[in-house]
Amino acid sequence: MKLDAKDKKEIADILAGKYFSQNEWKWVNLAKDMPKIQKAYEEIQEQYDSYPYMSKDWYVENSSTKSLHMCSRWDELRDMVDFLNAYAEQFDFLVGANRKMLCISSTEELSDRQKTAISEARKLRYTVFVFTARVPDDMEFELSQIGGGM
Repeated sequence: MKLDAKDKKEIADILAGKYFSQNEWKWVNLAKDMPKIQKAYEEIQEQYDSYPYMSKDWYVENSSTKSLHMCSRWDELRDMVDFLNAYAEQFDFLVGANRKMLCISSTEELSDRQKTAISEARKLRYTVFVFTARVPDDMEFELSQIGGGM
């Protein structure tokens, strides 16, 4: 069976997620979870606006969504959300090991947009890594029919 670029990318994403999990790293898929990170950011801002006697850092540190955004301070969350609003489409994962990292999973060369996003991420002192999977163009499979019924 011939695999197209989308199929190969999905396989690379699965492999990257498995690698992160095997290393017991926290990770989120930015394609799926960026709206949740944005919503968490807005909710923390709303909480602070409603109850300003606690610091924004306190709301970030104690948020129920901390495992999603992996931030401990307000300025860290704000800067990350601003960065991701501009460049989330160029990255695939936000990963937490000893520190927060951004990851691109790929089966091909990086695009110019991805290279620019990496450059901008490094200016903000994010660690960036590229998970490259070598996925074949064709995959063999076998389909067996098991008879039965009436």
